[in-house]
Amino acid sequence: MRARRIALPILIAALAWTLPAWAAGLHHDLDVTLDPNTRRLEVVDRLHLPVGDRTLHLAPGLTVGDATAGGRPLPVNRSGATLRLSVPEGAGEVVLRYSGTLAPLSTEARGDGPMAGEEGAYLPAGSGWLPASGDMLGGDEPPTWRLAVRVPAPFVAVATGRLLEEARGGDSYRAVFAEERSVEEPSLFAGPWQVKERQDGDLRLRTYFHPEQAGLSDDYLDLSARTIDEQARRIGAYPFAGFSILSAPLPVGLGFPGLTYIGRQVLPLPFIRAQSLPHEILHNWWGNGVRVGEGGNWCEGLTTFMADYAAAESRGPDAARAMRMDWLRDYAALPADRDSALTAFRSKVHDASQIVGYGKAAMLFHMLRAEIGESAFSDGIRRFWTDHRFKEAGWTDLRRAFEGASGRDLGPFFEQWLIRVGAPTLRLADAKAQADGVTLTVQQGSPTYAMTVPVAVETANGTVWGSVRLDGRQATTTIRTDAPPKAVSVDPAFDLFRRLAPGEAPPILRDVTLDHAANTVIAADGDAAQAARALAERLADGKPRIVAPDRTDPVAPLTLIGTTEGVDRLLALYRLPLVPDSLAKRGTARVWAFRTAQGRAVLAVAGDDAAALQALLRPLPHYGRQSWLVFDGAKAEDRGVWPASDSPLRRALN
Repeated sequence: MRARRIALPILIAALAWTLPAWAAGLHHDLDVTLDPNTRRLEVVDRLHLPVGDRTLHLAPGLTVGDATAGGRPLPVNRSGATLRLSVPEGAGEVVLRYSGTLAPLSTEARGDGPMAGEEGAYLPAGSGWLPASGDMLGGDEPPTWRLAVRVPAPFVAVATGRLLEEARGGDSYRAVFAEERSVEEPSLFAGPWQVKERQDGDLRLRTYFHPEQAGLSDDYLDLSARTIDEQARRIGAYPFAGFSILSAPLPVGLGFPGLTYIGRQVLPLPFIRAQSLPHEILHNWWGNGVRVGEGGNWCEGLTTFMADYAAAESRGPDAARAMRMDWLRDYAALPADRDSALTAFRSKVHDASQIVGYGKAAMLFHMLRAEIGESAFSDGIRRFWTDHRFKEAGWTDLRRAFEGASGRDLGPFFEQWLIRVGAPTLRLADAKAQADGVTLTVQQGSPTYAMTVPVAVETANGTVWGSVRLDGRQATTTIRTDAPPKAVSVDPAFDLFRRLAPGEAPPILRDVTLDHAANTVIAADGDAAQAARALAERLADGKPRIVAPDRTDPVAPLTLIGTTEGVDRLLALYRLPLVPDSLAKRGTARVWAFRTAQGRAVLAVAGDDAAALQALLRPLPHYGRQSWLVFDGAKAEDRGVWPASDSPLRRALN
């Protein structure tokens, strides 16, 4: 599982199915009875295991009632979640019968383990709901499998893999799914859903939505079909039998092979369709179709570039520039001690890891496309897919695919962006106007990067674009124009991954929330203080340092959370600016970030009362890229980023 981190026929005829050649590895043939209301799970697993000593892992809450090999009793030694058994010669199949009561399905759950309840069931791959091979965890291929599941009405069950059969009776629903390739263990879900289906060529597209979401199905199915067709043209044939969108009772957005599981409350929101759904569909190629191997997680950055960023590009150059600027502002807010190499990124465990693993990686692909050209980049994508589908692959494999497509040695390019921690800094050291152009010198800090730096020259006839090739500390070039130059700017569209120059990075919430050294002061009493402390825990990308007002570190980033009166008092105590006039007395809560003259980052969160602060618990942590917000309850009714000041990378020419 990649957690990263959305008119039913009565009977569908069984599709032709041939069991895979499982003798060389692990194969599951599962009969599952699942009752979400009672949270009861009962499984018969007919395992095809290689001969010899084997280790399996099963969730501790599930009890093995019976085990046989070739029809004879098979001893199973259990310690916690670990099952140890020895498969004898000629045993044929090993049969494990196990059952248990799953943990309650909670809307506050993080989505880490198998759960069930009256809202449905959630049994993701890797959560221990079926016996996982200990040997597979050491590097063996994922198992193949066949899964038959029965749930009582009104529930419907869906699993990853190809749907082979399904039938609905008066009091139950039964379906059979299978996967004959090395993808991952099955994930299984159930819910009181209405199912709508559409065919897109040979692909079965479905929505599993709650009744109040029925009106959303057509839009989701249309977008799924368009996205799959577009990406198939760019990459290669879609790798699964179909794609399904499941309405989740949990507040999550997760991708699985052939389906996505998206929180019920956010499914109606436009950004889910515009950005989240295409992202999850693309993960069927990157992450599920080609699995992440050794040397770092490349798939989140490539998916962000080919889905999120491609959508921004389709809206125009201003939207694409804004997304690149967001990535660089995020990086500017990242403290140096939380930075890491791209090769160290495995998954999003906090905002700091996302800034590197998603934003920096996506910028790498943006820069690579500019470096080798659109044609070679597109060819490299197709080569990578063709060579590695249903296999593990790493950054080295990506590099080789792009080298083959471009005919160039890209080792130095990938090495400087993958292995190094940090980013280059740029300086416009000199610029002299001439009648027909401008001569400029660009410098960079140490260590140096090899890069082509875009330059824009503004003239009375429009903007002329050029570049400076930097392979050392500085380089000088002349850019010719057809009219006298008026101004020159270095990388004004943010096409390079770099540290923003002073003036390019206005204060945002993440300047404070990402910094583990930040001090937090609670400016409230009673219930409001309790709500403020809970909000401090939610905002900090780690554990907040809550201190008394007279115990703050005068140079550490500072967060003030409390009532309007309490925050005003602390701002006055610390001789800091009061709430900006543009925010004062608006909404039920106001949030703003700023920097002192000495460069200290400050974040203020002021609510009218305890309820206003409580309402911010869920929404506010999602707005780290903003400079200011006004909330009416839990709704952000206004937000924005403070204007950037003059950039030292732009110079007017006389």
